[in-house]
Order: sequence, then C-alpha cells, then structure tokens
Amino acid sequence: MTGFERTMRTLKGQATDRVPMMLHSFMPAAAEAGYSMEAYRTSPTAIADAHLRFAEKYGMDGILIDIDTCLEASAIGVPVDYPMDEPARVTGGLSNRFDVLRGAMDADMLLQSERIGIALEAVRIAKEKVGNDLLVRGNCDQAGFSLAMLAFGMHDFFMVLTDPEIEQDILDLIDRATDFHIAFHRLMRQAGADVTSFGDSSCGPDLISPEMYRKFALPSHKRIAAEARMSGVPTVCHICGNLDKIIADVAGAGFTGIEVDYKTDIPRAQGILGEQNVVMFGPLDPSGVFYYGSPKKVREETQKVLLCFGGKGLVIGAGCALPKGTLEENIKAFADSVLNG
Repeated sequence: MTGFERTMRTLKGQATDRVPMMLHSFMPAAAEAGYSMEAYRTSPTAIADAHLRFAEKYGMDGILIDIDTCLEASAIGVPVDYPMDEPARVTGGLSNRFDVLRGAMDADMLLQSERIGIALEAVRIAKEKVGNDLLVRGNCDQAGFSLAMLAFGMHDFFMVLTDPEIEQDILDLIDRATDFHIAFHRLMRQAGADVTSFGDSSCGPDLISPEMYRKFALPSHKRIAAEARMSGVPTVCHICGNLDKIIADVAGAGFTGIEVDYKTDIPRAQGILGEQNVVMFGPLDPSGVFYYGSPKKVREETQKVLLCFGGKGLVIGAGCALPKGTLEENIKAFADSVLNG
C-alpha cells in the first residue's frame, strides 16, 4: 500500500495496513536540504526538492507543501517582510476602509501573484515526481476570517470586531475574503494537489469567544467545506490552540479532516470527530515534544495518540508546523514509532 493509498483510504474511512503519517515540516525540510527560507520560498524547484527529500528520508506517506502564512495577504498588497532565514511575516494592515479591502480581494490577483504561482508550481512539480506513491497536500493559508484580519490590521480588527455599527461590514469583508480563499483552493486543485488545507488560527478560542467564532468564522468554514465536497478533493481545516469549546462546531462544518493542536482534549476530540466521520490530523506538540523533547518522549507521545485512535480516523503528525532545528533523531523516533510500534 502506497502512502497515497494509505492516506486516501483513511480519509474515506476505509481500512489500512497502518496509520498514515505526515508532518507540517517546511522549516526543517528546507534547512535539512540546505535552503535558506529566502531560497526556499522563491523557487518552486527548491520547495518540491526539500519536501521530497524529507519524505524519503523519514518515510512519510505524504508531503505538505507550505511556504508561509502570508501568501494570500501578499497577493492583495498587504505589507510583508521577507527575512533571509525566517518565514515571511505580515508587518501591517492594507487599509481600514472596507470598500478598499473588498476591492483588493479580486481573484485575478491570485493569478498575478508571483508567490502564489511559485506555490502552485511547487505542487505541480511534486505531484509529477511522486505520482500516486505519496499524497500531496497543498496549503492555502489564510482562510476568510484570518485574511480579513491581516488585511484590516490585526490590532484594529480585533478592536472593531464587537462594534455593532460595522458588524455587517465585517461580515461582508470576511465573505469576500472567503471568495478569494476558495479561488486559491481551486487553483491548488488544478495544480494537482490530492488534498488542500488551510489555517484560520485567528478565529480560535485562544483569541475570540466561541460565540464570535460561530458568528464570524463558522459560516466561512461551512462554505469552504461545501465547495471542497463539490470538487471531490478533500480539505483539511487547521485552527491553532485549544479547540475544546468549538470542536463540535468545526467537526460539523463538513470538512474531511481537521488538524488539531495538542492543547485540545484529544480523547474527547477523537470521539466528536469520529461521530462526524472527520479524520484528525496531528495532534502532537511540535515544540514541547518534537523540538524540546527526547526520542523517548516522542515515542511515548506518539504511542499515546495511536492507542487513542485504534488505527482509524487519524493521519498522525504534529498539530502545527515543526520549528527549524527540530532534531533529526526526534523525527526518526516519531516515524519509527508509527512504522514499528
């Protein structure tokens, strides 16, 4: 059974020979392949090469093509800084005028963005090389709520989020950002991604209340999930932090998979996702276990998760991106634990 087959069968709720594994690994993958972040993010060949080397070295079942969390923001003109050896980062908002922001979120901007083009080409290259041996997951950060926030400016966005006088303007902006985001998923599918995914971490309970999530973000998530179901290509939703207060809502949105952070009550989440036939991605701690932990700690935590799921409903990995400098012996301990118990 190939990694592609193993992962796709898991996503369809079918039996497999073992739990598939995939890591959100763009930073260590680039570093291990000898690429700076600048060299990595500016070359589709380097991106594909880094991930394919990583997958082969550690025996992954799939690769997650990710560059940074600013792709869509940069495409609409949000100011972005590009450090030599760190991921790109947004440095400020684009505008606080709703008409300007809605106008900026034109799907044609995706086609004009060099960075979006690099991401899509990296997926094309990777898929062409692996065929159906490995699953290729194309990441489409950020979803509607987070993209609207980045465009407006994070601090100012959260300041006005509870203003009833502009609530409809905010909802309209998120809806427009969701249109833009869905267009990126379509391009990613056309590029050959077997699965698409996204992050919308600004709408998690660590930053806003569950009630605000249900009002401002859940409708966007339902739209993304519905469009993905129509396409026939699975989509994975990622929200950082403790999802305990909204896990049932996210599970009910209609996604094939949800990437869950370690802060969440995993046994409880497993039960809720299982009832909805939603596959969990993650949920190991990328910092406390993979980066700071020992091989022994990695094996112990990996086995806890595997036992919790009993061989189904799980694509195991870290609940978020692995930091640069994650020890090779820890990644090997994870892979060995999945492969050999």
